[in-house]
Amino acid sequence: MATQIIKLTEWTGDIVNSVEEDLRKELKRVILENPNWGWEQISIQDVYGCAINQLTPYYVRRGVKANFHYSQSELNSVLQLAMKRVKANPIHISRIENK
Repeated sequence: MATQIIKLTEWTGDIVNSVEEDLRKELKRVILENPNWGWEQISIQDVYGCAINQLTPYYVRRGVKANFHYSQSELNSVLQLAMKRVKANPIHISRIENK
């Protein structure tokens, strides 16, 4: 049994959610467009986590180009909703601007 558990990383280590990289790129753009929003490491993590949980994952082997990508506008919409949700429930955020 222990041998099978050790192989878990070997069996799953090459599988990635292809949506994550696209979301990270769009999040960088959103941060640059909204520099005064109150971005801190924890708020970035909260927005990213909230957004990624709203998107259907598409798993591929690492290094394989995904056949599916969300559009930039779809990713932006999910990130905007995540920002609103995090701002409305600021568990960790201390410097979000008041809009």
